Amino acid sequence: MTAILEKSQVIKIFSDAKSNDTSYTLGVNWGKIEMQKRNFLGIKTKKDGLDIDLDLTCIMFDAQKKAVDWIYSPKYNSWLIHHNFPLGKYHSKDNAFHHFYETVTDNSQYKKTIKINPQKIENEIETVFFYLSIDRRKMKETDFSLVESVNLKINEDVKANKALIDFSINSNDNHKNKGILVLGKLFREDNEWKFKAMGQAIDEQKFIKLTRGF
Repeated sequence: MTAILEKSQVIKIFSDAKSNDTSYTLGVNWGKIEMQKRNFLGIKTKKDGLDIDLDLTCIMFDAQKKAVDWIYSPKYNSWLIHHNFPLGKYHSKDNAFHHFYETVTDNSQYKKTIKINPQKIENEIETVFFYLSIDRRKMKETDFSLVESVNLKINEDVKANKALIDFSINSNDNHKNKGILVLGKLFREDNEWKFKAMGQAIDEQKFIKLTRGF
């Protein structure tokens, strides 16, 4: 049965992961963005729905809240170097997380996905945050208040058509001027993995502050 999550709700997950072969998919979809058009006089006219490509990121933290590993698109390497982050990559060091990079034009069930093998997650990792971000070159033009909706699903790969978790995030004014959306976090508690639905938009400076520490 699919668990339909609300914001801040926590649920146990990966209880069926009984072997190193059990893997899961965290998949994300989103709606179009509503862009206000202007005519030749500069007067606002109707809104247009446009496709936008977002980046799916995850960052892993230890018990001391130090970032110890990450998945981040290499297309942001110049930004990462400028802010003293390591270069982007699509696979975690322990091979527990794999980003299958896709774009909105690919024929896929999800627009972006991260594959997860919980049995391979390093013991030092206590928390994993998942983020969507807008290309920083386009952040002056749009933000998450303009993205109609975001949907996150997690499913066991052998049951790809049946989600374990379904979490939807609607746009609102709290997302204005913010180009990063914290989807949720995976964390260990009492030797079990749990997932917390978050749906919190943050700006670039808060993201840097929260994820500093490599």
